[in-house]
Amino acid sequence: MNVQALKKITILCVDDEQDSLDQMHLALNSFCKKTVCVMSAEKALEAMAAEKPDIVVTDVRMPDMSGIELLEVIKTKFPEVSVVIVSAHSEVEYLLAAIRLKADGYLLKPMNLYDLLDVLSRLAVQKMIKSELAQKNLLLKLLNTIGGKRVQIIEHIITNLDENLVFNGTYDDIAAALNASKPTVVGAFQSLIENEVLVRIKNGAYKLNTEIDIFTERRDYLE
Repeated sequence: MNVQALKKITILCVDDEQDSLDQMHLALNSFCKKTVCVMSAEKALEAMAAEKPDIVVTDVRMPDMSGIELLEVIKTKFPEVSVVIVSAHSEVEYLLAAIRLKADGYLLKPMNLYDLLDVLSRLAVQKMIKSELAQKNLLLKLLNTIGGKRVQIIEHIITNLDENLVFNGTYDDIAAALNASKPTVVGAFQSLIENEVLVRIKNGAYKLNTEIDIFTERRDYLE
């Protein structure tokens, strides 16, 4: 279970039984950034815009609109949101419908807390990785529109991040690879670190900081 990933997500729990909601809120609130609970699919749809959840955990059997119907609406209107279906019944039609509508998880009641957290952790990690890769790709696109030796250095750093978004290399390595002066390389690194785009882990190792919006808040490192 990835606790750090869970701390970054908002969960919307949907169930027409108050006891079930209370149990989920108690179980999830200490792990997740925010846990929102509602007692109907209609209330869930209202909460989608207000709360902007990352993951919806919904019961199947509810009055007026079922969890399967809610899943279909969410996947149509909010495709970026993951949906986990919870059912007290193991009927094949529920599972088949959830698969057909591309549910991101399926759990049976009574829920095991570990199983629930395991599913949510897996989805949270997937979202975190997707967000980090998107940030990296957007930065590369931004750099391609500017040019210049410092930008070439920054692009080299971003392009050579490993799977953990860490760059490993020395100033001399980059200077040699790009035919740049060492002071220029050092200046590029200093700008990235000062503007919190990179975080120094140790000498020769720097991690891309995904906690800030580098596209709207910080532009100094490109100048």
